[in-house]
Amino acid sequence: MSADEPTHIMIVDDEKSIRWVLEKTISRMNHIPHPVTSAEETWDVLKKHPIDMAFVDINLPQQDGLQFTRELLKQYPHMIVVIMTGQSSMHNTVEAMKIGAYDYISKPFDIEDIERIIAQVLKILSGARREQFIPSSLKSDKADLLVGVSDSMRTIYKAIGRVAATDLTVLIQGESGTGKELIARSIHQHSTRANQPFIAINCAAIPKELLESELFGHEKGSFTGATDQKKGKFELASQGTLFLDEIGDMPLELQSKLLRVLQEKSFERVGGQTLLKTNMRVIAATHCNLDELIEAGRFRADLFYRLNVFPIYAAPLRERAEDIQVLIEHFLEKGQKELAVCAKTMSQEAMEELSLYQWPGNIRELENVIKSLMITNVMDLITKESLPQGILKKSQITPANQNLEDMVYEQLRPMVKQYLETDGENLMDEILQQVERPLLKILLEHTRGNQQKASKILGINRNTLRKKVEVLGIRKNDNHNDSEES
Repeated sequence: MSADEPTHIMIVDDEKSIRWVLEKTISRMNHIPHPVTSAEETWDVLKKHPIDMAFVDINLPQQDGLQFTRELLKQYPHMIVVIMTGQSSMHNTVEAMKIGAYDYISKPFDIEDIERIIAQVLKILSGARREQFIPSSLKSDKADLLVGVSDSMRTIYKAIGRVAATDLTVLIQGESGTGKELIARSIHQHSTRANQPFIAINCAAIPKELLESELFGHEKGSFTGATDQKKGKFELASQGTLFLDEIGDMPLELQSKLLRVLQEKSFERVGGQTLLKTNMRVIAATHCNLDELIEAGRFRADLFYRLNVFPIYAAPLRERAEDIQVLIEHFLEKGQKELAVCAKTMSQEAMEELSLYQWPGNIRELENVIKSLMITNVMDLITKESLPQGILKKSQITPANQNLEDMVYEQLRPMVKQYLETDGENLMDEILQQVERPLLKILLEHTRGNQQKASKILGINRNTLRKKVEVLGIRKNDNHNDSEES
């Protein structure tokens, strides 16, 4: 396709306003829109026009949008499809990516997001061939394990959908309590191995002397206490998925043995001589900074490259505050069933306090707090006064509630002193840049990169904002929420 040649883009949605907005946007970008109201109409359009891309609503009249997309990509495998939905969910996002959708966007959407997606697609169409993901008709009948509506969670949902149907090794990195094992289980449940075992082992929780036996298994009499033959995790997970949690804590000598298993797909039990084959899929996770461990000589670089084929980042809860209320409601419902207590609700005041708290223990800490509140509160309504004092105190001293002038004053004193001692110049420019850069980053993250919204909040012209972003060197991938899956 020539770079100057217009792209034919189909819009499949029975909502007139959505068709109108997309039609205008596509036309303004000098491409050719083909709006239709139902799946039936699309086949006539496809016979007459060379459609390269399609925006498809998930709720079509008389047909499910995901099923239609599956049929569409079966007949036109190189078409790029973007699914549109009025209500985002983990299941729908994962399924959309599994069947080969390029992206999954929620209504109402920003025009700039549509423009960005179309621009990305044009690069794909005019350059390298599109990456194909293996379609799967596998349906998970299990409840969604992951909960969240933030951009970072939607990115994870897409990543799960794209990698689940493959056998690629996945490395999940993130702080403790961010749900790394839930991500691994979700990948397994949406994979073709879903009916095979999911075996998890925490490399940090098992003593070094026993970890090798846990992984490789052992023969009877191979060491003191080995009274029987034992199968290891490699053997138990064959045909299924092995989840190696806290891989950063694995001893170096075991790292080299693990690397050999990943390379050769075979191993021997401790004290054994029979070579055993394994067809396991490996997912690893860690809260450690593996780059730092590699520099310190505590983690093998070659093992890192073998594991980091498909990286996923699990953001801490403080970076996705919009998920806190959704998680609280989820844990209230879950707690009612697990703890056999009456239904509880959270007051708005209590909800706001919990949203202000930084949650150093992440999702695990939040769930434990909610469980405790459900047991200790006799009343159906959980109020602010019921919250643990530690949470109340810390939520009340967050930076957002501190006096900004006092904070800036304390930070500037040592900086000004250093400039005076070194005869530095242009102090005003240096300080303003250091204030502007984080401010613009935060606002662009909050508006999901929408410069029009950000400029309105700042009270400046959009062109001024664009120029500042360029001068300050602010890139979209400066923020975790803007990162894409590999």
